[in-house]
Amino acid sequence: MVSESKMVSGAEPVESMTNSQKLGILIVLSTFLWVLFSIGKYWLADVRYAEGQKHTQFFQKTQNSQYLLSAYNNYSRAYQLNRGEPAIASEYAVSAAFLSAAIAAKDPEAATQLAQQSLSLSQISISISPRHPNYYKSRARTLILLSDFDPKFLKLAAEALAKATQISPTDPRIPYNLGIIYKYLNATPSSTFYFQESLRLKPDFADPQAQLNDIMPLKSLSE
Repeated sequence: MVSESKMVSGAEPVESMTNSQKLGILIVLSTFLWVLFSIGKYWLADVRYAEGQKHTQFFQKTQNSQYLLSAYNNYSRAYQLNRGEPAIASEYAVSAAFLSAAIAAKDPEAATQLAQQSLSLSQISISISPRHPNYYKSRARTLILLSDFDPKFLKLAAEALAKATQISPTDPRIPYNLGIIYKYLNATPSSTFYFQESLRLKPDFADPQAQLNDIMPLKSLSE
């Protein structure tokens, strides 16, 4: 009968391990736990981001401010979990801008803080991914939402879209949105140019054609 004091074949008692071996095992375990934690954190960030998107869509359909607040809170949690993902920062910025505009009349101070947060987050998303046109388009959207605070934001929105055009010159929605901005700025020649450019890129695009149909009678009256 084999004595219980004898080791199982192939096993090595902890007492006989060198310090280097113990350190190696500790490093492996620590690395494994860190990877596991990171995966869990990023997964949870994705879950919160998806919830934010869902509640944003509900808000757009219903205009219920509770959905807007829920979207903002979910994006906030997602951003805290994964600050390196530009899509999260971008959507967080837009939701902050929406919320700022929604509460501006009731709480100007909180609205101003949200506006500043929104501008900062949109710039962060661009700094993380400076060659992605969507983040410039999202920044433009943010600036348009905040233009009630300061009309100069409309010109900054146009600048953001101009950069998006450089990255994605064949996207017809970019010149269309530029046309809308210049229409708000009462710059009819510029708005006309961008609506026509949008149609050049997509001849069957109904939205810029409708805008041009509205502009043409006004131009005739002014002549």
